[in-house]
Amino acid sequence: MDVLNVVTRLRGSLYRCGQVARALQGNVPAENKAPDSPHQQSVAISLADRLCQEVLLLEAYEFAPGIEAYSEEMADCPPEIAALYSGNRHRYALILDPIDGTEDYVRGRSTYAHMVGLLDQTTGRMAAGLIYFPEAMRLYIAVRGMGAFVADGLWGALRPLAAAQPPRSVGDVKRLTGADRDAFRRLGVEVVPPESASAAHELMRVAQGHVGAMVMRHFHGHDLAIPGVIIEELGGAVLDASGRTARFEKAMPRMPLIVLSLSPTFARELVGELEKSL
Repeated sequence: MDVLNVVTRLRGSLYRCGQVARALQGNVPAENKAPDSPHQQSVAISLADRLCQEVLLLEAYEFAPGIEAYSEEMADCPPEIAALYSGNRHRYALILDPIDGTEDYVRGRSTYAHMVGLLDQTTGRMAAGLIYFPEAMRLYIAVRGMGAFVADGLWGALRPLAAAQPPRSVGDVKRLTGADRDAFRRLGVEVVPPESASAAHELMRVAQGHVGAMVMRHFHGHDLAIPGVIIEELGGAVLDASGRTARFEKAMPRMPLIVLSLSPTFARELVGELEKSL
């Protein structure tokens, strides 16, 4: 598969999702779907999530018809569209989060995003990841081994993301435990309040060097893998509870612990201290 060609085509699909989302924002109510884990309460979803999913799946089928696919809202996908991918067996899997941060979206905030990635199922790592913030018209792209880039505006020029020196801080995300906070205090690490309900927004704060790390407990794989390849291509690390580079599966199950940072040393330090608390 020509990964660069797929990424280029997905870029256009994300822009079209952004147009759908912006047109509907403020005109679609929030719905709640049932939790899929004891670590989760009810979750917001909207008509816009489903429509964006359909845009992405239908357009991807045009240029990568043999690829496998996973989407966070696949249970709500029309069966005719889901059937296009149901029999596929391929090295690569298309990973979709049609709207990340739906709570922000339905409240009229600008911090929601559309996320798409290509999972290399032979390695368990993302071959590419794209995150688009339609309100800011800002697109982040990473391709494994080729770097991380950002573009502003529709089809704006891609420019390399500059690696930053991260501060000694962690984001205050949901599901952190009291033991986690004790570990942060022992390390003298600042805990930074969140700006958004969107994992994409919070993890791009890490990629830009505004927050030193994120400690993510029981998040779905797609919330972590797609931003994670951007962080890795900037020289950072995405580590599991053992301190090894995280590996992901097509089904994108919840991960017990993932630590993401532009500083591999800081990521390993956090994992080591968190494990002492267990």
